[in-house]
Amino acid sequence: MNWEAIGAVGEIMGAMAVVITLIYLAVQVRHAKAASADQSRIYRATRIAEVMLETCRNDALRMSQTRDWGMEPYYENLAREIGTTVEEATRLDWGNGYYFWMWWGQYASTTESKDNEELKHIVKSLGGSPGMRNHWKHSPISRPLLEDEFVTFVDEILEE
Repeated sequence: MNWEAIGAVGEIMGAMAVVITLIYLAVQVRHAKAASADQSRIYRATRIAEVMLETCRNDALRMSQTRDWGMEPYYENLAREIGTTVEEATRLDWGNGYYFWMWWGQYASTTESKDNEELKHIVKSLGGSPGMRNHWKHSPISRPLLEDEFVTFVDEILEE
């Protein structure tokens, strides 16, 4: 038996094991990076949705923001359209906005077609109501602030 040949084969096998290990680690790092980015989007969407929900609940905060951000004309018009007070119109609008930001969080983190189909169904069912459609088309707190890809996704669903 030639010990040099056996040693050479052992070195080749060891080198292959190192290469396979490095490939495995690269794949794991890629998956960890994707999972971390996904968690970041979910965290961001959750926090924005929480702020929107709190704004919806807090009349003083909501009305202050309405004045500070120059959204009074929009809400006065919305109140006339739906037959409510400006305060009620702002509450409805921020409440509707909560859903779209929550859906964006799911959309931004969705990876399986089953999840995507579920989200399409939810957006079509809830987002298709007149108040939600009005919010989506005209509100300054959702569509203009969300990423273009998600806006296109929602537009296509609501046009069906």
